[in-house]
Amino acid sequence: MTAGTEALWDDLVSTALVGTGKRPVPGVRPGSALGAAVDGIGREDSAERLLDLAALALVHRRSGRRPGAGATPLPACAPDPRPAVPERARGRLRVLLGSSVGDRRTAIAELLPEWLAEARARGFRAPESELPALLDTARSHSELRVDVAALAGPRGRWLARLNPDWAWAARVVAADLAEDPASSPTADQADGADGADGVDRADRADEGVWRHGLFGERLAHLSALRQRDPAAARDLLERTWREEPSEDRAQFLAVLRTGLSLDDEPFLEAALDDRGKAVRAGASALLSTLPESALARRMAERARACVRRDGAAAVVVLPPEVCDEAMRRDGIAGASPTGREERAWWLGEIVAATPLSVWADVFGEPPDRILRRRLPRRWAEDIRDGWARAAVAQEDADWARAQVGRGAPTRLLSVLPADERAVHVAAHVAEHGLSEAFQLLAGCPAVWPRVLGRAVTEALARAARESAYPWSFSGVTGLAARSLDPAAAPEIEGLAAAAGEDGYWGKAFTDLAATLRERALMRSEFED
Repeated sequence: MTAGTEALWDDLVSTALVGTGKRPVPGVRPGSALGAAVDGIGREDSAERLLDLAALALVHRRSGRRPGAGATPLPACAPDPRPAVPERARGRLRVLLGSSVGDRRTAIAELLPEWLAEARARGFRAPESELPALLDTARSHSELRVDVAALAGPRGRWLARLNPDWAWAARVVAADLAEDPASSPTADQADGADGADGVDRADRADEGVWRHGLFGERLAHLSALRQRDPAAARDLLERTWREEPSEDRAQFLAVLRTGLSLDDEPFLEAALDDRGKAVRAGASALLSTLPESALARRMAERARACVRRDGAAAVVVLPPEVCDEAMRRDGIAGASPTGREERAWWLGEIVAATPLSVWADVFGEPPDRILRRRLPRRWAEDIRDGWARAAVAQEDADWARAQVGRGAPTRLLSVLPADERAVHVAAHVAEHGLSEAFQLLAGCPAVWPRVLGRAVTEALARAARESAYPWSFSGVTGLAARSLDPAAAPEIEGLAAAAGEDGYWGKAFTDLAATLRERALMRSEFED
């Protein structure tokens, strides 16, 4: 194929677009192979001649292409020393991934996460035959990505490079895979899959993603880099900070929460003057979690001026009279977005951003005793809400533990260790039932400890005995299906028999027991 052939083709297309009545049929260079073929066209009608010439030119273009040079073969995939899953477990995975649409949705929600977690915990690798389907599934179910990437290992990452739809696999952060040496991205390099040149190519690709990638790709790249090298991630963000749109800056800034330290303070302090409101708020929130930061010290000074002890049991509260420019710069808005009284709003914002260690100095008491002090009624709600927000933001388990049961339980429980969280949720379910327990239960990782499983089972049995409206419990029964210990199946079957097979509760308990039986069988398939 020559440049002349391409030019002729462009002329033919242009003539066809405007019509032969306005532009003559292009000529062909005499003496060429195409010219000899054109000479054989005996058409008088210019439109027909144009079409004949186009047909000949198309064949000429295709036949004139020279074969490209042989592509360099891809480097071999690094070996994965982990054992393959047993055949029955492989068959189970194939069924879960290949179910029909409705059944597939149920399988992915109820069984696939546990299959992946079980396989990963037992040290298996994903079946090679199911890797494409697994990568496809995790593309649309991001909650599965860490487990899928861990099980897929080096072969999965090698395969993901060949399909842009699987690019997410290369962006799963290394810290999430740290306990799986064979599945970690560094294992590929250690085994020499790409060699030094492969590492260089990866570095260049990463630089290209940050300069030219889509926002989601850039965010994922920055997050992964922050996990590996916090300083490098901050430096990378600083280089392009002023060029980024305001809404992007806010989301990039949130990445710095991972590995946050005083080394980030100068950058975050400067971000307090950013033109974007969300950026300023994000910088303030991050700085407030660093007790030694200048912002935390400024907030502590304000808090000491607002709240002080009054004898053995009371508290004196003097909220700010105005929200000055310094307060606004530190992230305190002049007006409450919910219409809260201004002074109460400012007080709550100050308390929420103050290091919790300040209150031990102010009162000389542990959190549980501080919380028992009498607060002025006008300000009590804002101070207690500020303490709860601070406990969550600063991940202070002592303060969270002291406040559980006083409000915002879901937020506070997220700070506690999983076993302790389950005990608190079980107590809540035993006292209040399941009507408002869904969010609390969803915050407890599966498999539920016995104390929580027992509380949920008894609450469901009580609801069935009282003929409670069944549809309001469908969310909880769905959670129970994937979170109860499978050993509870006989007890659930007993509840089904007591409720009667024809009613809703009987059917709900029967379905729940069937799922528990299926989960038990699924686990046993890994033991072949």
